[in-house]
Amino acid sequence: MLVTLVIASRRDAAAQNIAKELVSKHDFTPVDGETDVLQHGNVLLKHVESDGIHTDTIDLPSSVDCVIFASRHRSESNDPTLTVHWTGNCTARADFGGKPKSLSYTNPPRLRSALLALDRFRENHSLNYAVSMEATHHGPTELGAPTMFVEVGSTEREWNDPQAASAASEAIWTAATAPAQGIPAVGFGGGHYCNKQVAALRTNGYAFSHIFSKYFFDEYDETLVRLAFEKTLGERCHTAVLDWKGIRGPERRRLLDTLKETRIDVVRV
Repeated sequence: MLVTLVIASRRDAAAQNIAKELVSKHDFTPVDGETDVLQHGNVLLKHVESDGIHTDTIDLPSSVDCVIFASRHRSESNDPTLTVHWTGNCTARADFGGKPKSLSYTNPPRLRSALLALDRFRENHSLNYAVSMEATHHGPTELGAPTMFVEVGSTEREWNDPQAASAASEAIWTAATAPAQGIPAVGFGGGHYCNKQVAALRTNGYAFSHIFSKYFFDEYDETLVRLAFEKTLGERCHTAVLDWKGIRGPERRRLLDTLKETRIDVVRV
């Protein structure tokens, strides 16, 4: 039986509150012989002492096909936000965990499911939070399974908001148990919060793997472009969704050359 591993850092108030919501809503029980591991069906919940982005090594059972981190989110705006993203470092820097120029594996239906679940919760509970998808960033990058974050932000107030924790826990549970199929795609361009790609997910049925924001093009690396498609698991990914105006002309032409060489279909948004 394939299982999804949910990780909650003891250093992270939001992660702990999300984990409590998961346990309260679902009949998790301790796993024999394991420390700090609970299970319900095909979902494992593990508490770790390291911060999520620095949980670079963990003993994964061979049956784990996705790792989902419950996490806090920070932003300069401090706006109430619920967000999802895959992990990876798209440049030579790795200031927030993981390895430079390294991408995690992805499973796009998991992320699509999580974001749509956040949308539903926000609507059903009139929750005054933005729901967004972030470009690929931070660690861990080397866990060997698709690795995504579901986050509550952006201040201590939101990290301790029971409604936000409930929304995130529902998104994690849905991603783990009911992946939402869509057209697998890698995204390029635009800002960190991927507004054009989020709209394409909601209205055009895309399920996103890695997303490279406009900042990636400051250190453009065609090897990473190819790697993003290679690390997309499940249904073969041969579509790139470009925020056309969110990429400068010369950089866009360079990307298009790479995509043409690798026979990737290009969609403009």
